[in-house]
Amino acid sequence: MYNYNRHTNCKCQNKQHCQCGYPQPKPVQQLPTKTMPAQQSPINQITEHVIQDVHVPMIHPTQTTQVNHTNYKYFHSYPNTVSVVNSVSEEHYCVCPPKNHCKPKWC
Repeated sequence: MYNYNRHTNCKCQNKQHCQCGYPQPKPVQQLPTKTMPAQQSPINQITEHVIQDVHVPMIHPTQTTQVNHTNYKYFHSYPNTVSVVNSVSEEHYCVCPPKNHCKPKWC
């Protein structure tokens, strides 16, 4: 396996200024913070629906007219009655010669 720590094989006594292998890392320096101009991404469009119920009264009137109609139905009948009439007639005959004193007025 390869040994990344080359100072162990180095013959330098002062390892801070050793030139064997990789150079010693320098202490980290922090540069002052820079501020870049603001970057703006495209607008994210959000649609929000707000619903309001509106009640609209709808009137549908209906007029019902009741027509009362009277229909007369005439039933004609022709009854036949039978009447009995009893008639009496008379006839008078003179059969004998009448006598003057007994002569009826109708003879």
